[in-house]
Amino acid sequence: MPFKPSLFKDLNKRSSDLLTKDFPSEKKENKVDWKGQTSSNLSFETTFTQRNDGSVLGTFSPKYSIKDWNTTLTAELKTSKDFKLEVSADNQFTPGLKTTVSGESKGEDLFGTLGVEYKHEVATFTGSVDYGQASGSNLKTSTVLGTQGFQFGASLDYFVGSSNDSTLREVNAIASYSTDEFDLGVFGKILNEKDSTILGANYFHNVSSDLQVGGEISFDTQNPDTKPKLVAAASYRVDADAVVKTKFDTNGKLGLSYNQRFKSSRFVLSGTVDTNNLSGKNAASVGFNLSLL
Repeated sequence: MPFKPSLFKDLNKRSSDLLTKDFPSEKKENKVDWKGQTSSNLSFETTFTQRNDGSVLGTFSPKYSIKDWNTTLTAELKTSKDFKLEVSADNQFTPGLKTTVSGESKGEDLFGTLGVEYKHEVATFTGSVDYGQASGSNLKTSTVLGTQGFQFGASLDYFVGSSNDSTLREVNAIASYSTDEFDLGVFGKILNEKDSTILGANYFHNVSSDLQVGGEISFDTQNPDTKPKLVAAASYRVDADAVVKTKFDTNGKLGLSYNQRFKSSRFVLSGTVDTNNLSGKNAASVGFNLSLL
């Protein structure tokens, strides 16, 4: 299969999924979602999330596909009174181009967003701009160049304030090399709002069809008193329907996760323990995700 570069958000995805996915205890939340599909190209998803403060957020999201036009209409309604309506079209103007237009109500803001994604054999590009928020507009863009497993990507997040307080919020750069068995990557982030510059590297190894391991190290060059952070994780497939994961970092956080499939449904249970503060009030947390398909 010929190599094609990823979108910027998908660079080092296998490593990111191993280190962060299926650990709901880290967010201290419980989630139940149900997905349905009709015979008329209409699908929908209903989600209930119990958050850290005990409140429950409900989300209902229907999606309708017009296959002849390669167009999808998606709505999202939340019990927090937030609302979003999105229309996306694939390959309408040129092959590889996806265009998205959305309108969103969030808090007191009512704003619209125009976004594009373009995929080519050697490069990808994304861009978006929103308009209508009281604080100002966000301009985001990214690009990735790649060939024969090598990829280099960069992204920018620029804020255009309504009171002449425009600023470059964030700059990201990633270089990686991937094969079927492993991924190697280095990255850098400039976070102007946090006055930090983060450098790091990550690694993913598909040891076998059942075992995956990986890790990431990062440090903030603008805060020399902060120690580098190292996190390592492993995932083991017990059988065709069960996976266990574990992770540990130099802050002393130990995470354990169990993922079980029941036909078309999935249940994830995880726990996180602060091994440096075992007697503390918030030394441990538990979370679960239940997906009914």
